[in-house]
Amino acid sequence: MIGELFERRGASRRSLSPATVRVGQALYYGAIAVSLTILLAPIVIVVGIAFNPTQREAFPPTGVSLHWFREFFLSEQFFPAFVFVSLPIAVVTGVLATTLGVMAAYVLVRRDVPFENAAQSMLLGPLIVPAVIIGLGLLLFFAQLRLNVPVVDIVVGHTVITLPYTLLTSMTRLYNIDPALEEASRNLGASKVETFRRVTLPLMRSGVIAGFLFAFIISFADINIALFLAGDDVVTLPLAIFLFLEWESSPIIAAISTLQILLIMVMVLLIGRLVGFEAFTTR
Repeated sequence: MIGELFERRGASRRSLSPATVRVGQALYYGAIAVSLTILLAPIVIVVGIAFNPTQREAFPPTGVSLHWFREFFLSEQFFPAFVFVSLPIAVVTGVLATTLGVMAAYVLVRRDVPFENAAQSMLLGPLIVPAVIIGLGLLLFFAQLRLNVPVVDIVVGHTVITLPYTLLTSMTRLYNIDPALEEASRNLGASKVETFRRVTLPLMRSGVIAGFLFAFIISFADINIALFLAGDDVVTLPLAIFLFLEWESSPIIAAISTLQILLIMVMVLLIGRLVGFEAFTTR
């Protein structure tokens, strides 16, 4: 009797009136609307300013013009930084970080490694350590080595901060690959290298490409590492924007930001298309 009484009371508490349900739904969708507004409002404002035909950074724009996009492509300060510095560094960083991430993931997942948890924690450390501290540490490290090659320094720094992402995407994919497929390949006479090249790596393709895209985006948008390691002749696009905004302001920055937003959106859509974002939450 007492148990039934408690069950009835619990059921009555769990049952909600239609008015309460409507209030809850209103609060839920209201919170979503506020969150989306906070996230999207700055992007909308930046894009609006980018198409403004006047020198003023006015929003809403007084008209629609591609003037500031043309100014960017004709700029001797920003366009070379985009084409000849940021893009090559992002591509090289993506290749290096992806290669190292795939190799490390294969060893951690498929091999018995002493101190495996410690090794994995060390590889994922850049996710915890602020990029500013990593940049300062690399600056002092390269100074001790007397290595003053800004492009190489930045690539190394970007590889350090992007390696955890390529490692995680590769490990996630490896965990979903049945080891029996690799064992079958070995039983049919294939070597370890041939098995990895013909069986494992093709099955990891989506995770590998997603890791490369993550590394590319992070490297392309980074300013903390570049702030410490760039040189007079090697200035990335985000750093060029930062230095420009220290002394002046112009809608050309909004145009550049719009192009960056477009590039990153394309990369994010590619990641979602290749692996689906649920792949990073399931093992």
